[in-house]
Amino acid sequence: MNVRRLMLLLAIAAMGLLSACAGATSSGSLARPALVDYPLAFQVRAAEELKRLGPGCPLHVQEEEAGCSAIATMIEDYGELRARVRAD
Repeated sequence: MNVRRLMLLLAIAAMGLLSACAGATSSGSLARPALVDYPLAFQVRAAEELKRLGPGCPLHVQEEEAGCSAIATMIEDYGELRARVRAD
């Protein structure tokens, strides 16, 4: 194995080892991105728009058959994920 190839492999290995720490804080816990706090008026407007979309789709149901909104489903899923992140 030539020296250039060995140096490249060592550099890749070092990057892999260093990236394992990328998501951790100095206290050892995982760093979480800050969540955006939307103003109340904006939340009300968004809720009204969401109501106009119709209900979210149950899992594994064809949108055309159910008459539901795929976008509403995605927004509801995001809301649940956001709540779980806040709970941690």
